[in-house]
Amino acid sequence: MNSAVDPTFNISSSVSAKPDAIQAPTKIKVEKLDFYYGQNHALKNINFEIPEKRVTAMIGPSGCGKSTLLRVFNRMYDLYPGQRAEGGVMFDGVNIVGKELDPTVVRTRIGMVFQKPTPFPMSIYDNIAFGVRLHENLNKSKMDERVESCL
Repeated sequence: MNSAVDPTFNISSSVSAKPDAIQAPTKIKVEKLDFYYGQNHALKNINFEIPEKRVTAMIGPSGCGKSTLLRVFNRMYDLYPGQRAEGGVMFDGVNIVGKELDPTVVRTRIGMVFQKPTPFPMSIYDNIAFGVRLHENLNKSKMDERVESCL
């Protein structure tokens, strides 16, 4: 059975098999990606490319790893102890999985929109203040006002 966790799954076969497929520059390239929830090896040897300026869909049954893969793109796993990614996810030629890259920088370039609200594992105040802190340097009093106005 082919799935996102099957290392033999070729995600690009349906596009490359079509002679009229338009080739676009690669925006995201996933290379030998493995992902772990603690000892659970959830994604195994994932390899594929996502072209620039093209709509790309992740389709598969529940539990096959679609959401896990998308969370890797945004480095959401950094927020949860015991989760880790190995391998490469190149975004505009930069490995966004690498420990040397600040995940905040990644999140300013790759956003996530979920079906249901998914707050970060911190207080309501800190969830609201998170985006403001990325773009503004407010003192505590001003930040308190901003957070309160959002509630």
